Amino acid sequence: VQMAEQTTHKFIRTDSLIDEAFDTLRTKDFKLVLQVGTDGILVTVNEKAHNKYIAFERYSFQHIYRFDDVCALMEDLIKQSGLLKYAYHTVDCLIVNSLSTLVPSAVFEEERKKTYLKFNTFLEGDEFILADHLKTLDARNVFALPFCLKGKLDFAFSNIRYHHFSSVLIEALFAQHKNQGSQKVMIHVQPSHFQVVVLDGKQLLFYNMFNHHSTEDFIYYLMFVCEQLHLNPEKIDLRLFGEIEKNSAIHLITQKYIRNVTFEERNDQADYSYQLQALPKHSYFTLFNSSFL
Repeated sequence: VQMAEQTTHKFIRTDSLIDEAFDTLRTKDFKLVLQVGTDGILVTVNEKAHNKYIAFERYSFQHIYRFDDVCALMEDLIKQSGLLKYAYHTVDCLIVNSLSTLVPSAVFEEERKKTYLKFNTFLEGDEFILADHLKTLDARNVFALPFCLKGKLDFAFSNIRYHHFSSVLIEALFAQHKNQGSQKVMIHVQPSHFQVVVLDGKQLLFYNMFNHHSTEDFIYYLMFVCEQLHLNPEKIDLRLFGEIEKNSAIHLITQKYIRNVTFEERNDQADYSYQLQALPKHSYFTLFNSSFL
């Protein structure tokens, strides 16, 4: 286990957990999953034969605010990674950004993808537009993939597939709660932003992503969502998960304003090697649930 390994660049490898089952001569039997955003990059490897996660790496970025800056780091990061320099059976990349919008399948037209996205987001013009199919919602999640990132990763991996991380988030949450009729407010926390998903049985009432730089930002947006959706803070079932620690400032301030706060754990359909079992079960929810797409 290597912790907080400093590099000469703007990224730090904060976790490297690699099981002895990770055989560099057998990587073509494995599946690689990447999650890429301006906060950092998460990497995991799944041994497909046993559906077992056998390796995990986390890289944190410092003072990175645009995907152009992420692209500038990719070559060095791939070289330094203990996982990214090999060829895999399949490679899935989850894009973390706010450039996504949900469109019901009944009205979705492939050639209008960019038009849908422009309704809700500001595009700079150098994005590749894709759409995930969300089976549980019968909807398409249209999203923007920065061209520079696509170019770097297409060069590194010949068989890469791109998805929006919110597609995994929504599909996995529906799968976990499909037989529960009650309303739930799910808060997925990441270092500089968080996502709110409100479920009501088999309905998606709300999805959005908010930036936060302080606990005050976080609670302001959370209470704003409750107010807009007429959710009673005394009665709602609120679940925290993602990159958040128990008894952290965000956890404590949420408990001040919301009566029922618990941590959501991933409903694992896979196994984990011994080293990876040390990771908190409420963390890295989308990375380890990419099979839902």
